[in-house]
Amino acid sequence: MSVNRGVVYLGPGKVEVQSIPYPKMHDPQGKQIDHGVILRVVSTNICGSDQHMVRGRTTAPEGLVLGHEITGEVVEIGRGVETMKIGDLVSVPFNVACGHCRTCKEQHTGVCLTVNPARAGGAYGYVDMGAGSVARPNM
Repeated sequence: MSVNRGVVYLGPGKVEVQSIPYPKMHDPQGKQIDHGVILRVVSTNICGSDQHMVRGRTTAPEGLVLGHEITGEVVEIGRGVETMKIGDLVSVPFNVACGHCRTCKEQHTGVCLTVNPARAGGAYGYVDMGAGSVARPNM
């Protein structure tokens, strides 16, 4: 699990398939992530929000890997993950959820109470509305 391939945004109207590293279980400051998983992507697509980015309608940063609605196999798991195990096949929707608030625990992750509360639409993972999941497809 050293290198993967993904569709990378290079600027308005420009994308390219590039070799990219697999993610690590730590945040940009180096802190260990205990609540995440790493997936081997089985299938992915390019979503409508990706189309807005490619067409230059958003502030997507150059180098962003597109394709955030995926199906994948769990290959690494954080210590705090309670509901998945290595080898599970999972679907990753477009919305972002904490997994710990009341609505998430009731399996209503589409209405998470805590994700990106200061940004309208932040729960949807859209680039101008907060952080979302990002696929790193095997191609």
